[in-house]
Amino acid sequence: MIKAAFFDIDGTLVSLKQKVYPPSAKDALARLRASGVKCFVATGRSKFEIVSEHLLDGLEFDGLLTNNGQDAYAADGTLLYGKPLDPNEAAALLDWAERNNCAAWFVSAERSVMNFHNERVMDAMVAIHTRPPELGDLRAMLGKPIYKIVLFLTREEMPAVMPCAPTSRTAQWYVCGHDIISADGGKRSAMLEILRRYGIRPSECIAFGDSENDVDMLRAAGIGVAMGNATPDCLAAADYVTADCDDDGILKALEHFELI
Repeated sequence: MIKAAFFDIDGTLVSLKQKVYPPSAKDALARLRASGVKCFVATGRSKFEIVSEHLLDGLEFDGLLTNNGQDAYAADGTLLYGKPLDPNEAAALLDWAERNNCAAWFVSAERSVMNFHNERVMDAMVAIHTRPPELGDLRAMLGKPIYKIVLFLTREEMPAVMPCAPTSRTAQWYVCGHDIISADGGKRSAMLEILRRYGIRPSECIAFGDSENDVDMLRAAGIGVAMGNATPDCLAAADYVTADCDDDGILKALEHFELI
């Protein structure tokens, strides 16, 4: 019996083409929660970003797993889980970014700041239909826990930087967009912690995603669902492939498994 559901945002709940969630997703989520299934967001975005971009206005959830699972919150905003980066590694990553003229995006619980914008940054922001983060002093950010660092590098370029962060790992969300998160963090770890808090077994949950940063979560869930628009590695990790986000994929999957 499914008791919990986890949903990625970009490309899963929210269309990368239409830049909004389809009406069918709103209807499906409302019906799912009405049946007693707890519903959670599981996204690479930060909590304040979701609010400022109005990404999920009109939808109701029981909690949010944000920054690729580095922090998680109850519906009332209470912090349930946090896995900040090692502060020494965050400082080393900033040193590397400055030496190599690399665009870097630091995210704490309260704000996100970038060192500069370039073509890669703007391309990535267009792809996820969001405004570029504010520019500011990244060194000033180091005084508080950093939950995520984004480097705008390709997969081939990332190995050069990772010796700076030996207890961290990466999660790719765009061709030149990589999140650096703690090695024991991520969507899977946050999902399992939330399930533990509610006394729900992993086999009793369903998870939806479309990208590399969803792979571990889909594998850990009792049912892992990839959207039809998912990346090849996400498709391979799923138990079931539904239709595209733009083709009512969430609704169709929940109906397929007779959850609504």
